Amino acid sequence: MGFSAPATPFRPSSFSPPYFWLCRSYTRLYSFSSWSRVFCRLEDRVRPTGSGLNDDLVVQKQRKSYSTHYERKGGRVTNWSYPQLKGPVVSSEEDCNEVVNANFSPLHTATDWGVAAGVQSFKRKCYVERVKVNANLQTLPEEEIAGRLGHGSQKRYERKGEGGSNMAVGSLMTKPTCPNGLENKGYGDSIAGENNVNGIIESVSADEKANLSDAVGENVNQERTASESEIARERLSQVYDKVLVVDGISAAREVVRMLTTQYNHLIHACDTEVANIDAKEETPVDHGEIICFSIYSGPQADFGNGKSCVWVDVLDGGGRDIIKEFAPFFEDPTIKKVWHNYSFDNHVIENYGLKVSGFYADTMHMARLWNSSRRMEGGYSLEALTGDRTVMKDAKSGHDLMDVGKVSVKTIFGKKKMKKDGSEGKLVTIPPVEELQRTERKLWICYSALDSISTLRLYESLEKKLMREPWSVDGKYKGSMFQNYQRYLLPFGELLVKMETEGMLVNRLYLAEIEKVAKAEQQIAADRFRKWASKYCPDAKYMNVGSDTQLRQFLFSGIQNRKDPNEFLDEKEVKVPNVDNIIEEGKESPTKYHKIVLRKPDFVNINPDKYTASGWPSVSGDVLRSLAGKVSADFDFLDEENDEEQPENMSTKDSECHQANPISEIDTSACGEAYSAFGGGQAGIEACHAFAALCESCAIDSLLSNFIIPLQGNHISGKTGRIHCSINLNTETGRLSARRPNLQNQPALEKDRYKIRKAFVAAPGNSLIVADYGQLELRILAHLAECESMLDAFKAGGDFHSRTAMNMYPHIRAAVEQKEVLLEWHTQSGEDKPPVPLLKDTYASERRKAKMLNFSIAYGKTTVGLARDWKVSREEAQETVDLWYSDRQEVLKWQDDRKKQAHKYKHVYTLLGRACHFPLLKNASSAHRHHIERAAINIPVQGSAADVVMCAMLEISRNERLKELGWRLLLQVHDEVILEGPTESAEEAKAIVVHCMSYPFDGKNILRVDLSVDAKCAQNWYEAK
Repeated sequence: MGFSAPATPFRPSSFSPPYFWLCRSYTRLYSFSSWSRVFCRLEDRVRPTGSGLNDDLVVQKQRKSYSTHYERKGGRVTNWSYPQLKGPVVSSEEDCNEVVNANFSPLHTATDWGVAAGVQSFKRKCYVERVKVNANLQTLPEEEIAGRLGHGSQKRYERKGEGGSNMAVGSLMTKPTCPNGLENKGYGDSIAGENNVNGIIESVSADEKANLSDAVGENVNQERTASESEIARERLSQVYDKVLVVDGISAAREVVRMLTTQYNHLIHACDTEVANIDAKEETPVDHGEIICFSIYSGPQADFGNGKSCVWVDVLDGGGRDIIKEFAPFFEDPTIKKVWHNYSFDNHVIENYGLKVSGFYADTMHMARLWNSSRRMEGGYSLEALTGDRTVMKDAKSGHDLMDVGKVSVKTIFGKKKMKKDGSEGKLVTIPPVEELQRTERKLWICYSALDSISTLRLYESLEKKLMREPWSVDGKYKGSMFQNYQRYLLPFGELLVKMETEGMLVNRLYLAEIEKVAKAEQQIAADRFRKWASKYCPDAKYMNVGSDTQLRQFLFSGIQNRKDPNEFLDEKEVKVPNVDNIIEEGKESPTKYHKIVLRKPDFVNINPDKYTASGWPSVSGDVLRSLAGKVSADFDFLDEENDEEQPENMSTKDSECHQANPISEIDTSACGEAYSAFGGGQAGIEACHAFAALCESCAIDSLLSNFIIPLQGNHISGKTGRIHCSINLNTETGRLSARRPNLQNQPALEKDRYKIRKAFVAAPGNSLIVADYGQLELRILAHLAECESMLDAFKAGGDFHSRTAMNMYPHIRAAVEQKEVLLEWHTQSGEDKPPVPLLKDTYASERRKAKMLNFSIAYGKTTVGLARDWKVSREEAQETVDLWYSDRQEVLKWQDDRKKQAHKYKHVYTLLGRACHFPLLKNASSAHRHHIERAAINIPVQGSAADVVMCAMLEISRNERLKELGWRLLLQVHDEVILEGPTESAEEAKAIVVHCMSYPFDGKNILRVDLSVDAKCAQNWYEAK
């Protein structure tokens, strides 16, 4: 693909000054609007001279960076990303770096761009020209264009219009002439100008321009997509000649013989293709069927007739037997194997009874260690990584088909879905992989074999990059980051796969029981809210309380949109299930749905303080809880007899009658904002309780939809009933995340009304050990900042947050010194309660603020956020923060140093020397810069905590005594680990686990503070907490 325009063309009217929109299709050049800045570049192999101009055209939006593609005859090779320019005009190579690394400025000229580009390693050259809308656009016959183009990659089309300066010679667009013929290296054909273009823009209205622009853009995108697919398929087909196809037992045995003897010293990249699995929903453990797999051992290997890659067909008859023939290769621990997303491939292979061994690298984990910020730069998929020249430039030379990059399956095999009228639709569908293997066999072989080829090349490049990166811990040089990978992430990646294989046993009968209870209680809570709401709006008795749209209509109808003052939330009809079998007017029988109208009571005035992205008031859980306050959801509203006496629409007068009820003895301090919004008095109290019921209904619904129901699904469990979630390394911090299902996202104990953790049980004869670090992030912060106050507090032990409050507030310190309160108290024989009150009880408010500050400051939270949480002014919040820092100046200095390090080096480090990158910091907006600065404070703490937990898990997994006793790791949830093993050895195993976690660094603790570990044994997760 030659031109990388956005999928939806931007309109010139949205820019100041308006910009020229330019797009290239297979054979045509389209242009619109008035002023333009057009950029082109050279191939990277050619010096920036007049010849060798690439035909890619890019439109530069004001103050934005841009990108295009490097083209070679035969198709795309890789992506380029160009920097932004601003600042003074450069006239020498010394000034170039300042220009290239800054922002784009409209004041730059073609000369500036040329000089800036001339000294770059990219060896590109950009031209800037302006074209007026009334320019003399000329057209040439295609045969004349072909004659001018000639042949060879160094040819170009050049033209100088009237009044064009010498500097404009060689630019693809000159003043005031627009060329209509360009050499097309990617496709091998010319691009002809659109006939009769002259004056087309001036002859249509603004709306027509926009419509014309959209129409042309759609055609261009369709043609470009088709052309891109054709090129990708053609280039991919080149792989076939280098692939040995194995589809029988005898051929498989011969290949395995070569892999295990002749080539057993090489590094082998492996990849599988799997059918009958929904990768987004199903676990690969006990799910999916391998249809083929490939092994690439590098250019040194020759499996016959120069074929260096092995592709094995196991789709039809005898496939399982063929897979088992490769057991000597996959199970040999001495044969080095690299993978991309090792977890998935390991599980689907082990589904066939093989035990994969010899794990040498996962290129996904290596890429994350090398660059933690790639989530913003394309991600960590094999396609994204191997399609990035920056990532792949260190791959070894000598590979077959080095220029054939990984392309998505959608690009190669995607087909437009046909409409009913027989025309092509916009939706692209991909046939099942097993169908592709049968119907597009040759191309499918190339596509799937390329995965292993690309994986080995990616490994080689990342290995070199990590080898060049120094690894230091606490200022001491330890080697390279590749050694860091081999010491920590390599064994940790293998451990995570083993934990996924183990899974956790779930008691489905228990889940089914609490599901019935939860649904019944949810219905009661929802009915309470509907019953109350129907007093103000009769149709509210039918509303769906789980619908944000309907709730917003009931609470805020008539309100003005925050973003568009001309838009209002008008009353409108909504369809709801016809549960009462209502027969609408003109109907003979009840329909499935009937229409209702929801409206806000006239006297109610709720002032929204949170809005959605579209500008409407938010009805999120936080908003509803603020309306409810801290009242109970259990409340007896007016009985049915009184309900019948109430009018359908309660008026202001009726509300006043409610206020007349005696309430002097009722405490309204727990009421939320709904109290005053609904007029106070009895009506206000009822409103708060109604919203509390709504919050309860929503909370129960969340438990049902996120935990209770999904945990019973067959798609996430294996044959033995154990749940096998996918455990992943988080990009920025190194923390683990889980999905399918997210077992880390269990409800907090105080919110787990149905005790969902009781469903996670040990197998008969076994027990669970749940071990948890205490205040790990704060201990990490104390170590990193070398904060004496925090270190002393942890050394003293006890209630850390109470000690923080004592150090912040002089009156609390005085109370402690005078023994009016106690910091903590432990039960003693003969004493049921402490002799004097505890600090946490007497000064609960101050301790709560101290606790919040302890964690908030560690995570980089600002006074703005704290003021919002505490509902105080920023000045008051700042005073409290200053009190916290007054005793912890080392923390303030450490945080300032991390911000400076992030600005200077664009990264910060964790405890074990992992770098967390901030590549976008230099050109970030003020808000984004503050966000990055908070991350520069938070990530070293969170990342170092992840380092500690990782080392503890490795220490546990390597412990020989735990292996002898039969204990194995099942799951990690933040700072908590869960193991399962025989009940008879539970206490001994628990002591070993606590020791491993207390001394996680090869049996030592390198921190300046002790690591506190709490562990329990039980038959289920809930009892072990």
